[in-house]
Amino acid sequence: MKVSPYSETELKEALESLLNDSVNVHNDAKHWFGHADPNHKLSMLQTITATRILDYERHCNTYGETAAPSIQDLLEAAQAFTKQHGPRLDLQAVIQSQSPRMALAAEFKRASPSKGLLASSSQQRAGDQAVKYFGAGADIISVLTEERWFQGTLRDLTEVRLETASAAAASSNTTLTRTRPAILRKDFVISRYMIAEAAAAGADTVLLIVAVLPLHLLKDLIDYCRSLDMEPLVEVHADEELDVALQAGARVIGVNNRNLHTFQMDLATSERVAETLTQRKLAFQHSPPATDEQSLPQYTLCALSGMSTCHDVDRYRKAGLGMCLIGESLMRAADPEAAIANLCLHPDDFEKLMTQQGPQGSSASSSNGNGGSYGAAYTKGTQLIKVCGITKPEDALCACQAGANLIGVIFAENSPRRVTREQAAAIVKAVLWFGERDHSINWDNLPNKASTALPHLVQCSEWLIDSTRRKPVVVGVFQNQSSSVIRDTVAECGLDLVQLHGKEGMAAANTKECGAPAIRVVDISVDPETGKSSADYAVDSILNSATTDPVAILLDTSIKGQKNGGGTGLAFDWTIAQRLQDCGLPVIIAGGLHAESVVGCVQTIRPFGVDVSSGVEESPGRKDHDKVKSFVHGARTAAVEANKGF
Repeated sequence: MKVSPYSETELKEALESLLNDSVNVHNDAKHWFGHADPNHKLSMLQTITATRILDYERHCNTYGETAAPSIQDLLEAAQAFTKQHGPRLDLQAVIQSQSPRMALAAEFKRASPSKGLLASSSQQRAGDQAVKYFGAGADIISVLTEERWFQGTLRDLTEVRLETASAAAASSNTTLTRTRPAILRKDFVISRYMIAEAAAAGADTVLLIVAVLPLHLLKDLIDYCRSLDMEPLVEVHADEELDVALQAGARVIGVNNRNLHTFQMDLATSERVAETLTQRKLAFQHSPPATDEQSLPQYTLCALSGMSTCHDVDRYRKAGLGMCLIGESLMRAADPEAAIANLCLHPDDFEKLMTQQGPQGSSASSSNGNGGSYGAAYTKGTQLIKVCGITKPEDALCACQAGANLIGVIFAENSPRRVTREQAAAIVKAVLWFGERDHSINWDNLPNKASTALPHLVQCSEWLIDSTRRKPVVVGVFQNQSSSVIRDTVAECGLDLVQLHGKEGMAAANTKECGAPAIRVVDISVDPETGKSSADYAVDSILNSATTDPVAILLDTSIKGQKNGGGTGLAFDWTIAQRLQDCGLPVIIAGGLHAESVVGCVQTIRPFGVDVSSGVEESPGRKDHDKVKSFVHGARTAAVEANKGF
């Protein structure tokens, strides 16, 4: 991760300099993380902000031919820009005009502090990506302009402003006339100078982050924005920050579901803020448009992180929010236009999607492929850890205690880890005891089948996360066995899930056929001589063959020329998993994983899940408890680190 060029002392002094004009330091900075603690270590958010302060000090104190423009120069440039290209748009008006449709802020950013470059975005032109976003329905384009960690520039913002305006003008010649999108400068804004700079570059609005701005400065910056006909987006996370935003006069409030000091993500944060505003009788509900301006709510509430699906959008729509900002999952998406369409921003579109869904458990309602439409990239990181090939209750308990979600027992006839039904029942009993359960998980609450595979598998991934978060479950692994044998085994042993690892096909991974929800294994063929696999073929084949039958897709290594996959101890090309997730398909990775390799896998690919068997064994079927603990701990720690970022 990139580090600041300044010392810790310089950074702390820079941050404290924001309080220079305060007449009540305690009141203005009481919401600051670590304020008044002499031993406080700056968070990443504070480090970047302080670096920005020092960078701008240097920039504004440069003289001669490379001298920075004065704030007056910037204001004149901003006036000239609006005269030539039209007035700025009011952010709150843009959002409220979309009701009952959820407004979308689609973000362009080339990199992030923790994840580095986002796919091939370093080669993308900001204007090209923004025009795609706008054409697909984005109402606001957020542009990162911080250079060091996000590799953004104000040139990107100007390019986006001009090219989306041209796209909007071109649409006036069609039946789909649309107003251009509002342009948001997303940066660590700490001065009037940066706001004037944004206006000169063509921005309609700027982001103001309460967590790093003292109250007196926040109020000044909000007022200054409005003097330039800008309505700022004011970001909060905690209730204390909401109080500061309201005191400062914020009208458009964005809730960051991620705590930027600790990086913890909690999608319920936006709903809690909505509830707080409701309790205070402050109007914000994104209802159908009012007939007169006086009837519009005083506030507008927005969700700023963690969303990637239509269900996330609907969740916040029900809470009364008016806008969602979506960044990384759109930047990584293989088809951003399709990803935006699949968000179902209008409630009618979401309702239509729900009515198209069929009941779980019927192979007749299966739908093949993605219907030619990809979703937003899967970006929620590694959620599931599966320890497979368990043959003893004590090994199962070790995996449970270490934090595994899924305990795999193998019934495949040729496996050296094969268990009898009696052995499996004993393992199930131990797992039930650990999870304080007396029966298998309730799969009656499985989401109804979506019309195509990708949205179905995304919904099921959320169900799996919820179902296994606190109580591990047992997965029975079968290979080319009849559905009657599988159902009987599920019933007799009390299995929670099934995993099909043979040539049964996607449609066989059906709840009704298997007697329980099923994970479908897809073998990735590896050449035994080169160790390589055909990535393009594998990705296309999986996307085209996926159905609404399984609840998850697991990728495992097979050796070219061998009859069945699995149990090879070899890894396939993990970029196949990355490309599938960029298309919106969450996947579980198996094959060649152990305590060392899983860390790299989780940090670089961030798969939905990881699966280990031989990598944590003393011998086939005998688990090494230290290796199990090390594997799970490594995967969990790597997942936390991989999900840090902005």
